[in-house]
Amino acid sequence: MKFTLLCGVILVVATTALMAVEYQLKAQDNQAAGLVHAELITELFTTTAANAVAVSDIDGLSNRLLADFGARDDVSSVYVANVNRRVIASYGDVQYEIGDRAADHLVQSAVGAVDTRVEMVGDEIRVAEPVFYNGRLIGAVVATVPMSAVVTPAIDIIARQVLIASVALIIFLPLVALIVRKALGPVRRLTEAARLASSRKLDLRIEVNTGDELEVLANAFNRMFARLDASVKRVHRLAYVDMITELPNRERFRKEVERVAREATESGEEGAILFLDLDRFKRVNDSLGIGEGDRLLEAVGRRLREAVRGWDLSQGELTKEPSMVARLGGDEFTVLLPRLRDSADAARLARRIVDSVRRPFEISGHQVFLGISAGIACFPRDGSDPETLLRHADLAMASVKRAGGNACEFFESSMNQSAFERLVLENELREAVRDDQLVVFYQPKVSMVDGSIAGAEALVRWRHPTAGLLSPGAFIQAAEECGLIGEIGDWVLRRACQEAQILRERGMNIPVAVNVSAMQFESEGFSQTVLEALQDSGLPPELLELELTESTAMREPERVIEQIEPLRRLGVTFAIDDFGTGHSSLSYLTRMPFDVFKIDQSFVRDMSQDEHARIVVETILAMAKSLKLKTVAEGVETNDQYRALRALGATLAQGYLFGRPMPFAELETFAAPGGQQSVAG
Repeated sequence: MKFTLLCGVILVVATTALMAVEYQLKAQDNQAAGLVHAELITELFTTTAANAVAVSDIDGLSNRLLADFGARDDVSSVYVANVNRRVIASYGDVQYEIGDRAADHLVQSAVGAVDTRVEMVGDEIRVAEPVFYNGRLIGAVVATVPMSAVVTPAIDIIARQVLIASVALIIFLPLVALIVRKALGPVRRLTEAARLASSRKLDLRIEVNTGDELEVLANAFNRMFARLDASVKRVHRLAYVDMITELPNRERFRKEVERVAREATESGEEGAILFLDLDRFKRVNDSLGIGEGDRLLEAVGRRLREAVRGWDLSQGELTKEPSMVARLGGDEFTVLLPRLRDSADAARLARRIVDSVRRPFEISGHQVFLGISAGIACFPRDGSDPETLLRHADLAMASVKRAGGNACEFFESSMNQSAFERLVLENELREAVRDDQLVVFYQPKVSMVDGSIAGAEALVRWRHPTAGLLSPGAFIQAAEECGLIGEIGDWVLRRACQEAQILRERGMNIPVAVNVSAMQFESEGFSQTVLEALQDSGLPPELLELELTESTAMREPERVIEQIEPLRRLGVTFAIDDFGTGHSSLSYLTRMPFDVFKIDQSFVRDMSQDEHARIVVETILAMAKSLKLKTVAEGVETNDQYRALRALGATLAQGYLFGRPMPFAELETFAAPGGQQSVAG
């Protein structure tokens, strides 16, 4: 419309300009035509009146000739003067009377120059024509012709031109509008396409077949929209889909939980989310490699989809909106149940998922067994926003993990308190490491031969500012979960080496045993850390013993051998702690470069009442003897246990029978000559 109006305005302006030019040209043509006309009629009258002037027929000149000539519409006045310029006859409004000498310059020029004179005075044309008779000048005729009588009036010209212009506009404007509409059709389609694209509708195609630049532009738009559509879909996929399992990712799951929880709150219905964490996945991932681990995650994702899809189908009309399985990251998955009949349904689905994941997975020819821990949070009871629900379900899952995993549990409000207490404990533990609140206690090891001290095990304690002295059971798990266990283990190692060196400088060569956590042992710089502790303290390597749990030692036997062999060559000894409680492979056990087996205290405590425990102890001692390894019996509390172990061939023993864990100063007293009472005999 704007373009049409613009064309109309341009057309009106152009027509007006043309009208002005035409009017100007017409006025000039009218003036020229008027001059010619005035000169012509005056010349004709002069020729007619020449005879009357020559014979001085004044009556005939005045009453007949002048009257007829002056009565014309194109003559307003006329007079005749003789050769002496005296007026001899006149008609109309003449300024001279009969007999007056005309002072008119036209008459003077005409008589004097014997030539026709013409001039414009206002809107009148005045013509002076000399009169000749038989070739002799006998006078002059002066006629006044009004311009309006010989030309078309300006108003008539304008009216005619306006009429022509109006007709032209009436005819051409609709044609212009039609042409403009047709010409701008492709532009409108391009504009509409751009508008739709701005609203993220990119799956469109612009059809323009004009054969000109607009068609080229439309094709460019189509290619651009196709690329944008592909890019947007890819970005959407990257933003909302997990690339390994093809499941929705954390962000997509969070948005769906937000929407579904809001609708459930408004409608008064109940739903739930399940927080799932695979058991033993890290061990499998480390064994098979990251690539196979990703394949395993993909297989787990398929199992979860199948289990949840089967659940949806079994619920019939209740699940008009399907449940959603998502992967949060790592080995963590979630399930969204939009609607529940009751909360027990969530537990039923969780158990179905646990049973599904229990079945072995076939990965690259290997059968892999996993477990899964499930925490359940219901909405709106346990929260109405994604963050709260996920946090609560995660707390419930963590509770399942601590209980052994491979099960499900609902969130309870007490878990929040436990989580808060654990967070406080972790923060206090960080302060303890920073402020040097940790101390090392030592539990003596005695020789089975004579009961003399043969070493000591370093055990960490925490001097809490308000709770007093805390044993490892109160904070080690928290240290493992918050990642401080490695830092604490390194600190204990350095302190134990320093204090063992102090004893050595005082004449007491007592080997010190230090427990090594799995996280600490698996770090890349473990061997270097041990070497630095020995170098900084000056302690000979043969006075340092490092204890690994059986599960840590057997997790990656080849890597364990590679990690400890350089230290053993220096003289550091290694012990397997809690031997008999894990699942060791005897084929690896004979190859492992260990020096000591530590018999778990549970076997020692029960060996006098439980025949099976006694058999385990005998087997461990016989195996150690065959492999030429030392043994340390833990948890010896009675003389009967001591005598029985000595009879079976145990090398060393430690327990309350000989001494409880004690500070370094007490250990120094205990280790001094006469400091402890022998139990040998």
